[in-house]
Amino acid sequence: MRRTILLTGASGVVGSAVLRALDGTPVIALTHRRPVTGKALHGDVTRPWLGMSPADYRELATTVDVVIHCAALVNFGASAHSLHRVNVNGVGQILRFVEDAGARLVHGSTAFVARAGADTALTAYARSKAAGETLVRESGLPSVIARISTVIGDSRTGEIARLQTFHYLIGSVMAGQLPFLPCSHRTRIDMVPTDVIAAALVALARDESAGGDHWITAGPAGVPMRQIIDLGHQEVLARRQHIPALPKVDLDLLRPRLIDPDVHDGVVSSVLESGTGSSASITRHLTGLMAIYNGWEPFPTSLGTMKDGPPALTEASARRALRATLHRLVRMPAETWDITR
Repeated sequence: MRRTILLTGASGVVGSAVLRALDGTPVIALTHRRPVTGKALHGDVTRPWLGMSPADYRELATTVDVVIHCAALVNFGASAHSLHRVNVNGVGQILRFVEDAGARLVHGSTAFVARAGADTALTAYARSKAAGETLVRESGLPSVIARISTVIGDSRTGEIARLQTFHYLIGSVMAGQLPFLPCSHRTRIDMVPTDVIAAALVALARDESAGGDHWITAGPAGVPMRQIIDLGHQEVLARRQHIPALPKVDLDLLRPRLIDPDVHDGVVSSVLESGTGSSASITRHLTGLMAIYNGWEPFPTSLGTMKDGPPALTEASARRALRATLHRLVRMPAETWDITR
């Protein structure tokens, strides 16, 4: 039986990819700010009745069989209050709707809940998502939790609805804007393309027997940070070869120095204390993100185990997807990565 799906966060990075993957499936998109193609309703997951009139809410509840909840506040600098309002209170409103509709829930979460206890740039965000997961489990409603790791662009085109913090980190590295990074030789980055994430979420929505936690991650196929830097600079070199008018630059001078994370903080303080406030602040923020990757064991992965879902990423497929993202980033205006602006 064809089921009608309510998709929240349909204009976001993950939600927009899910909306494309649901092409041909009855779907209603709940949007808050940005319009989307297809059937859509304006709403707000943080408000009673999902921000709709009671009559519209009740009508929607009689129509929907499955909810894919992608709406979230993914802003690592946001206040704890703002994160809680969207990522916890918003989940509560969605659960009320799921119960009223007699529906199943596919709840989009983050793999970094597994590192919520660490003091990193993602701590407040990860804790808010962990609290949202707790609400889902304690509700007792038919549900599945999808733990998504670092999101990169489409595996073929590199396209993404909006650049994410990791894009700015890598873009700044490619542009020679970051003089150093805290990174051990073992550091791998777990990245998953948007189309793979979307395929996994759609598979979970269509499988009525799916439940529990599912890890939408690269797992052992995470790409070493050193290799990411090498691939990025290969893209820069190829780009410069196609544009002879660009000034000659020794690309080795643009490579960041990889510094032992244990001594990194002291290096940042001593090197950046003479820089501008904005440059130092943003450099600290971007390099600080590495704390969520350094010294951790790989996430588990559920890719390759879901009914009609996408296969597990391999090291080769993860590198190909990364190249697509890097190929797109290197063509963006230089001012995109100007951390001194």
